[in-house]
Amino acid sequence: MITRLTTSALLGICLWAPTAQATNFDYNHIQVNALGNPSGLGGLARFAFTEGAHFVVKGNTQFEGDWYTSGGVGFHAPINEFVDLYGELEGAWFRRPEDDRHDAGDLATVIGGGMRAWIAPPFETNLYVGSIIFDQDDSTSLVEIGGRFHSTEALSLGATWRANGLEQNRLIFSVRYLY
Repeated sequence: MITRLTTSALLGICLWAPTAQATNFDYNHIQVNALGNPSGLGGLARFAFTEGAHFVVKGNTQFEGDWYTSGGVGFHAPINEFVDLYGELEGAWFRRPEDDRHDAGDLATVIGGGMRAWIAPPFETNLYVGSIIFDQDDSTSLVEIGGRFHSTEALSLGATWRANGLEQNRLIFSVRYLY
């Protein structure tokens, strides 16, 4: 009886468990961002180095003696056939336009995670939540909500609303090239 129950439970778990599948989104892309309120220019690149991991590099400026650069590693995995979960850990070096104390900029650690989902065949929506950590007593939140229109298999257009403690809430328009 116990063997039959154990075999049935094991068979049920194997049939219930999600099947292994590749991610639903491409994590090999280069992106150019047009920043609004205040205006500026930025970029982002992700390079997958295994089936579930990628490198990430980000940067932007308002052309007022400021910069934001970061780089690190991340993971990505499918939740189901329409949704991916991803996370990233980055080291950041930045300087805000109004910061007269730190000519060489500040260092921080950025940790966060998000979800990307297909809401219709050419339309993607995304959410990212994270934290920018300056030291053990000082950090600020980071939230991004956006969407993308995939016009071709290699090109997509996006709009994102970003809120964080480093800058004002801003709208970001982007063009992403998948390679």
